[in-house]
Amino acid sequence: MNNQVVKLDAPELSLIEDSKAAKIKATFEPLVIMLEGFEESYNEVIKEAQEAITLDVTAKAKRLRLDIGKVRIQTAKLKDSEKKEYQRAANAIQGVHNVIVWAVADKESKLKEIEEHFANLETERLSSLQLERVNLLSQYVPDAQERNLSSMEYDVWEAYLAAKKQSYADLLKAERQAEADRLAEIEAERKYRLRMEAENEKLRLEAAENERIAKIEADKREKEYHAREVAAKKEADRQEYEEKLRNDQARKENEARAAKEKEEQEARLLAAKAELDKRQAIEAKLAAKEQAEIEAVEQEAARVQSELNKGDEDKVADLKNDLTALKNKYSFDSVKNKTMYKSVGLLIDKLINHIN
Repeated sequence: MNNQVVKLDAPELSLIEDSKAAKIKATFEPLVIMLEGFEESYNEVIKEAQEAITLDVTAKAKRLRLDIGKVRIQTAKLKDSEKKEYQRAANAIQGVHNVIVWAVADKESKLKEIEEHFANLETERLSSLQLERVNLLSQYVPDAQERNLSSMEYDVWEAYLAAKKQSYADLLKAERQAEADRLAEIEAERKYRLRMEAENEKLRLEAAENERIAKIEADKREKEYHAREVAAKKEADRQEYEEKLRNDQARKENEARAAKEKEEQEARLLAAKAELDKRQAIEAKLAAKEQAEIEAVEQEAARVQSELNKGDEDKVADLKNDLTALKNKYSFDSVKNKTMYKSVGLLIDKLINHIN
């Protein structure tokens, strides 16, 4: 209240008719008068509280609060009662509105259906044509359903479908050729590996045989050497025994024989070393021959791969030339077909760029 007289001047009242606003004010006017009757008592309690708050002042404040609260409670009851009345009127208006709208909407719907009959038929035709063309094109491209096909003229569509079909055929052909080349390369590698394994096995067997023969010869020489050593020892023992019985002449003869045997032994050792050097030279020659054969095979494989690459490059060049020739192969008179053929040329350029 703040020492001011309550006025029913809510801004919402200005939004409705004056008669309705006056009626609302008249309904709540008695409560405003009742509230103004408490104005003097309210001011007195506020003044006493500002001077000092006593038990008597608090009792007065409670009593006045309860009395004033009755105004608020009564206001709420009037508000609910009046709102229900206006709500019933609003519901009645809405009901009438719904009846009229229902009657009009049904007629509008039927008239609109008649109005758009041919447009609906055209929409159905284009939808059917789109589905038919998607089914045809989806055999050659993965995203046929995402393309606007029904808007194409018949000759444009036929050229477009033929181009996609040919591109798909070319792609399949290229994939088959690539697979054939891959299998041929695998087979060539397999044969090369088998040939190398066979040659390596042959060289291994030859080396093993040479090693076996060399070992036999070495064992034979070792046995002969030991046999000679045994014989020499026996002879030396015999000579040593005879030396005891012989004179100085016999001792000189034994020394001469020992010197001769030493020379023979050195000669045998030299011959054994020469044989070993000969065998090592043979093994080195075999190893050099094996390395040369391996390098020859590798060079031949590299040459074959180079020839295959050259063949593929010629084929790729022919493909690009054929596509370039297709851009200028036809000539059209109508603007529409010229535009279509230009678009086909752009698609061919994209294919050539993709190949590059």
